[in-house]
Amino acid sequence: MLPTDHLAVVERVVEHPLPYFSLLLAVPRGWADLAAGQFVMVRTGSGLEPFLRRAFSVHDATSSEAGDRIELLIKAVGRGTRALAALRPGARLQVLGPLGRGFSLAAEGPVALVAGGVGAAPLYLLARRLAERGQRFDFFYGGRNRTDLPRLESFAALARRAGGRLVATTEDGSAGARGLVTEPLERALASGEFRFVYACGPMGLLARLASLVAAHGLGGEAALETPMGCGFGACLGCAVPRPDGRFALCCQDGPVFAFSDVAW
Repeated sequence: MLPTDHLAVVERVVEHPLPYFSLLLAVPRGWADLAAGQFVMVRTGSGLEPFLRRAFSVHDATSSEAGDRIELLIKAVGRGTRALAALRPGARLQVLGPLGRGFSLAAEGPVALVAGGVGAAPLYLLARRLAERGQRFDFFYGGRNRTDLPRLESFAALARRAGGRLVATTEDGSAGARGLVTEPLERALASGEFRFVYACGPMGLLARLASLVAAHGLGGEAALETPMGCGFGACLGCAVPRPDGRFALCCQDGPVFAFSDVAW
């Protein structure tokens, strides 16, 4: 699907425990078929500031007789995202997309999904697609505290639907087990439960996951969180180092990469 620059209509603004919220946007027909892991570039203001658009993974995508819709899961951290949090139904947003390459969905057998905080954004659509095809997965969800686990119950429901479970961890112990999400994941990988790992989150988390995946001889893919200026390869601001010493562009070659294709 070729990307288009579309004036999307805000249909709903859903507040999760702040600073997290979701935007439900009406988009052109065909967008509901985008790949889990693809993203959009959103203009967050009508004036010169903020000047650059913001990149957001597509959290969910649906289609009905009324049209196609996408949902964006956002954390309000700066001027652009705070402006989006203040929107109301009926507002219009300039949205460029769908962009990038998504998850492959080629893995067979039980898989693990791993999210750190707002890294859960692209994994909801992935989890729903896996559940719809009857592929078992466990969802490992980590954050600093309970607030950093938006849509916790929705992820748990999808995991149960797929015959799996949700494993939550927080650094302060306010939800799930106290500790890092890599701790229960490492135990599960050592037991041979999974054939593949899908992930999104901070680069430190992804680097640790890359070493765990390699140590257990598994395949895996990660959606990278890198700053983007344009979203389509013109600004070269989202370079990702490869093991061969070359660079890839997160917006064009990703944002989803095999763990083995990145020099962590």
